[in-house]
Formats: sequence, structure tokens, C-alpha cells
Amino acid sequence: MARSLALALYLLAASRGGSEPAAARGRRPDGKLVWMHLGAGSNLKRLAQLARRLYDLRPGLAFLVTAQGDASPTAAGFPGTMVTDRTPAERVPSVAAFLDHWRPDLALIAGATLPPALIAGTHDRGIPLILADIRLGTEDVGQWRWRRGLAASLLSRFSRVLAQDPETAARLRAIGGRQLPVEIAGRIEETSEPLPGSEAERAALAELLATRPVWLAVACPEAEEEAVIAAHARAMRLAHRMLLILVPADAQRADALADRIGREGWVVARRSREEEPEADVQVFLADGEAELGLWYRLAPVTFMGGTLSPGGTGRNPFEPAALGSAILHGPHPGPYPDAYALLADARATRLVNGAEALADAVADLIAPDRAALLAHNAWAVSSGGAEVTDRVAEIVLATLDGPSGKVAA
Repeated sequence: MARSLALALYLLAASRGGSEPAAARGRRPDGKLVWMHLGAGSNLKRLAQLARRLYDLRPGLAFLVTAQGDASPTAAGFPGTMVTDRTPAERVPSVAAFLDHWRPDLALIAGATLPPALIAGTHDRGIPLILADIRLGTEDVGQWRWRRGLAASLLSRFSRVLAQDPETAARLRAIGGRQLPVEIAGRIEETSEPLPGSEAERAALAELLATRPVWLAVACPEAEEEAVIAAHARAMRLAHRMLLILVPADAQRADALADRIGREGWVVARRSREEEPEADVQVFLADGEAELGLWYRLAPVTFMGGTLSPGGTGRNPFEPAALGSAILHGPHPGPYPDAYALLADARATRLVNGAEALADAVADLIAPDRAALLAHNAWAVSSGGAEVTDRVAEIVLATLDGPSGKVAA
């Protein structure tokens, strides 16, 4: 493969001097190791989504994760077979020491950052390279064209290039040539697999509830309990048979929460005591174990707790999206800003700023067609994101399996 003069000069400069001080690296996992490097324009949670899908398809697969800057992979949701390391400096000896230790079977670079020494060193060792989740905006093109020869030489070292959109694919071909193996795969999204739930339980509860309007407040922290109850009281003025399914963020608060609601005059039933949401029950406290999938399937509308006030942890909004429940949320997305932004762009959520707005939104979404429109938009985003993840995972595994691994273009 031809190497551009720009890349040759870069590597010559990067060969001077010694490597970094020896890093204290962990033991290389046994078996196949996929190295994932986070560059500009992607994020760790989206990369973790892909890693989880790969692990589901290939149990035991191990992952080495590196990232630019201060990003920490440990809390992003990678499988337990993940190991981490700092990105080696852009010096040939440092890259060599890194690759000597980890010996990855495949390297996946996510985003629009191409470290030349790292890419050239990886390719020279015969390690397959995939460039994924890349988007080139107009602001990026100028920088790439300024180093066009270097960029083209680096792009030629990737066995597959997976662009987020048609514009990026066209820009990459303009830089790397028509022969560049570019595919418009879409953006890897931080979605959620549908949570499990008993269909028999859902059917029985749906029969019991009949035509009652139902809404769900999930992962509700103590600081938001008052707002949720106030919203329910206000919404019941328009629909007096409405039922609130309330899932506290802290299961240890269930006793105190039930006592408080009861003292305020509400008729309360508790899942943990095997009580049912009978016709007179106004608040059903879902304080059982691991049943969120059931409640998302049962409730046409879900309020994402932990989003009305800053500092909340909340739940991934793609959980209800994947199961057809319309999403309401406050102005504080917590750990899921990208997920909420993506859903908002698709008109798949409704933003509320307090108890009054929450009540108005709940009352408005009693109309099945309005809730269904939000839910459909959210489901479309969720299923589309899952398709992208599945496609990228298919390409990664086919490449990992070597020349015999066939993957459709």
C-alpha cells in the first residue's frame, strides 16, 4: 500500500525520542480482543451500546477501551470483559509498546479523529481497522482537506468506513477516493433493549384496569414525589378514574411513601404486598422487584423521574421508547443528554417544567391518538438505533472472523 509523503514525514518525526515511561498495564484478557478507541464526535455510552450487542452475539468477547481526553469508560455500561488503558502518545515507540502488550484482534476507531501513528502502527501489524460512527461537518472538512494526502493515506488503511450520513460519505470519498469502502450505516445510538415483562401479568392487569386511564412515574426521587402527586391530583379533575403507577427511585422509601400518600387521603395499593389496582385505587405503588418492563408495557404514558430537578440519575428514556410508552420529562436529563436530545429532535417526548405542566401533559395525553403519536415517534428512533447497532456489530464480527467472514455490503 502506498504511503503518502505527508504520512512518511509524520512517522519519521514520531519515531524520534523514546517511548513514554512504561505504563502499568493490566493483563491482556484471554481470547479475542476488540480494541475500541473513542475519538471526536462519538461518545462512550454509544460505544458501550455496541460493545454490549457484540457481547450478546459473541459471549466471552473482550474489549479494550481507550478514549481521548478525560473520558472514563468505567461507568459507561461496557460488558464486564472490558479493560481500559490510556491512549498512547503519538510516538512510534509508544504505539509499539501499547500494541505489543494488548495484541488486539481488531481495532475500531469511533468518531472523526485519526491519530496517524496509532493507525499506521496498527495496520502495519495486520490488525484490521474499522472507522465507525464518523460524521464530517463543514467545519471538519477544511481541516481534513488541509492535510488531504495524510488523511487519504490513513483512510486507505481501514477495511470498512461506516459514515453517519450521506454527506459524510460523500466528503470521505472526496478525500479518500471512490475506492474507499464507505457505507452509510447511520449513527450508533444509546438505545435500550426491551426490558423483560410477563405477558400473562400484563394481560391480567390490563383486563382489571379495563378502560381506566393510566400513567407511570418511574424512578421518582423523594424530591419529586410531591410534584408527581400534585400533578396526579390536578389531572384527576379531568379524568377522575385515572390511576398513577408510582415507582420510587429508592425502594427503601416505599413504606414511608405509602404512609405519606395514605395520610393525604389517597387510596393506595402496593405491589410488594400482592395488592391489586382495584377500581377504587388511585395510586399503585410499584415497589416490587425488576418489573419495569411490565409497567412500561401497561402504561401509555411515562414520566421519567429524576428530570425535574438537577442532580438526578433517572432511567434511560429508551426503555419506555422501546416498549411503546409516551415519554414526559423535566429539563434535567442527568446522564442521558444525548438520548433526550435525539428523542426531542424526533418529536418523541414532551418537556414539562413542574407539577402544573406535568398535570397538563398527562391530561392531554389521555387522548389515545396523542399518546400514540409520541410513542410511535420514540419507538421509531429506538428501533432505528438498534438497526444501526446491529449492522455495525455484524460488520465487526465478520471482520473479526477473517477472510471467511462474509458480510453483505
